[in-house]
Amino acid sequence: MLKNLFILAIIVAFAVTFAIGYWINTCETYLKNNYVTLELHIEKGESFSKTYNKIFEHMNTPPFFKSYLKYVYHFASKRKFGYYKADNLPLNQLIENIKNGTQYNIKVTFPEGYNIYDIAKQLDKSGIIKYSAFIDNVTNKDFVYKITGKRYPSLEGFLYPDTYYFPKSAKPADVAKMMYQNFLQKMPEDFGSKVKKLGLNTYEGVILSSIVQKETYTEDEYPVIASVFYNRLEKGMRLQSDPTIIYGVYPKFNGNLQRKHLKNADNPYNTYEHSGLPPTPICSPSKGALEGVANPADTDYLYFVAGKNGNHLFSETYKEHVNKVNRHQK
Repeated sequence: MLKNLFILAIIVAFAVTFAIGYWINTCETYLKNNYVTLELHIEKGESFSKTYNKIFEHMNTPPFFKSYLKYVYHFASKRKFGYYKADNLPLNQLIENIKNGTQYNIKVTFPEGYNIYDIAKQLDKSGIIKYSAFIDNVTNKDFVYKITGKRYPSLEGFLYPDTYYFPKSAKPADVAKMMYQNFLQKMPEDFGSKVKKLGLNTYEGVILSSIVQKETYTEDEYPVIASVFYNRLEKGMRLQSDPTIIYGVYPKFNGNLQRKHLKNADNPYNTYEHSGLPPTPICSPSKGALEGVANPADTDYLYFVAGKNGNHLFSETYKEHVNKVNRHQK
């Protein structure tokens, strides 16, 4: 009798083991052989059932498939919140991505010379962060102090122009911190000490770099244009830079710089009406522009005008400058 019971127990155990093995194999095969195309946002703290339904609600899954994912695949306990995208991707790869937190990242490029309003517009257009949410964040003085340790009025000038990959679930603070850290890495060595010898503090050096950036995008011209502005500051001349006026009109500037803008003394960024540097940077300068301001060319130039080929023509005297303007712009 005992012998028969023992044999029966072995048969039952074998059958159960076989059934479990068959069930697991069926579930694994299902994950490998079924492809999905979807966008998925897993919210922080959402239930496993909610996540499961988002993926499998309209799919014909094997029996007890939800239990397989929860207890065998440990999907319930290891899934990471965030934004995921599958484009004809096997289910097992999607599940692994969610377990590893491998989110779908969106490529965004911010060219040299973009200001915070341009950056916010690009983030909004890419579907990552709303325009107003980003502007509110980077102009929040408490947040600016928290990540920089400085009482800057905003993060203007410190969001490095580059190509980034952001998850769609990115927060404004996360994006700003990433761009600021990139700025610190790209900032030339001894930038602060070098511009101090030239009469500027570090923040003023970034302000001047942003103006140089907006005046030219030619690498060789950065140190020369920087020298013009240094020479003007030393002589007490106004910088008379159009890009500073334009920044003071942002974000309402329509692309048409008019005489009324040049005469508007209420614009604190109007360097035709106000002496010295504007109150803040006017864009995010590149490493080249920062280098140009830290290591300006040794010149006596006080003026420059754009030539027909896009490069600038430099002059030491106003008379020489007017002649070049007449020849090349009129």
